[in-house]
Amino acid sequence: MYVIIMGAGRVGYLVAKMLEEDGHDVTIIEMNRERAKELSMQINGLVIEGDATDPKTLEEANIKQADAFAALTGKDDANLLACILAKNLNPNVKTSLRISNPKNRRIFEEVKDLKKYFDFVISPEEIAAEYISRNIVTPGFDRVLFPKEGAEIVRFNIDENSRIAGKLVKELNLPKDALIIAVYDEKGNLIIPSGDTKLPERGQVIVFAKNSVLKEVKELLEGGSEP
Repeated sequence: MYVIIMGAGRVGYLVAKMLEEDGHDVTIIEMNRERAKELSMQINGLVIEGDATDPKTLEEANIKQADAFAALTGKDDANLLACILAKNLNPNVKTSLRISNPKNRRIFEEVKDLKKYFDFVISPEEIAAEYISRNIVTPGFDRVLFPKEGAEIVRFNIDENSRIAGKLVKELNLPKDALIIAVYDEKGNLIIPSGDTKLPERGQVIVFAKNSVLKEVKELLEGGSEP
């Protein structure tokens, strides 16, 4: 994919590096001259010193050939305007809109005429707050959050003291809003499980579950050995 990123702060830089590591082509648009110069030494892609809310800058970045455009500055209004311009110049580009103020996110999503200009809305601050609060309430495991859906992907470790070690998936009696989607044995081999899959004595279990049943899932999968 060819991806254009607006903003070279911590979020924009990390996204750019991850995309490059996955083999994608990246161009960054950054207004700050010193930051743009610094970044040009840190990524392989093109760094343009300019304003992504200016159509000429977007055209310089080849927006019409882009597969995706991500507006990742800390300024919500500038991000929104850039996404609108990007969609106007390339109706097929997939736009990602960063919102720093959660109130703005709700407003942008509720206004019908605005929604057509962005395909994905993300608030790193809101996600971070949700992640911290969830770990305070149910600590002790790795997770990927799905805030809008009220669900998470959670990783649990299995060892010889785990009550689930050596059991079949269908014997676990997981709640109906939880599903084991992957199993790794102690060598790191991936298993896509069925009900008849036997869990390893050592390894990991990946579970997709609604927040409402996470505590029950944690108690079931992380409990000590049965008496």
